[in-house]
Amino acid sequence: MSNILNSWDFWNTLIASLALMVALYSVWYTRKRDRVSLEIINTWYEEPEGNPFFIGFNIFNNSSTAIRITNVELLNLDNSPASVIDGYEYKSPEDNNYWLSPAFNFNQFQQEVAFKEDEIIPSNKDTHFKYYLNPFSPDMKIKVTADRPINRWSKSKTFLVHFVKSD
Repeated sequence: MSNILNSWDFWNTLIASLALMVALYSVWYTRKRDRVSLEIINTWYEEPEGNPFFIGFNIFNNSSTAIRITNVELLNLDNSPASVIDGYEYKSPEDNNYWLSPAFNFNQFQQEVAFKEDEIIPSNKDTHFKYYLNPFSPDMKIKVTADRPINRWSKSKTFLVHFVKSD
């Protein structure tokens, strides 16, 4: 036994094995730390008088690195595309104020904020989207696609969300 402990081959093998374990751990830790995690938060909807349903949600980047979102799709529960009304302009129920300039009747909250081009979400930040839909179901799916894997090896992830009526 003392011959083995005094042998350089034993110590070289032991040090090489420890170095291999440290290298494997560092690869595992780096991949775990750099893993992308997205969440859908703050889902809401409202039905403004004289307008179609208006929904909103935030995509939160809950990871340590920034990510580029390349597509956002709204889907019904049967995976069919939701009927989004592109470019809809909010019609105020107080349109009887003809003496006011249209600039005074503009409600920025009611403005659509649809996904139009790639968007980078920094680490631990979110971005918001708003859409007009008709018809609408409070339970929907949102499919988010990114420039790198966000769901195991897939670059897209589908979230099942429930929209809550806002006051």
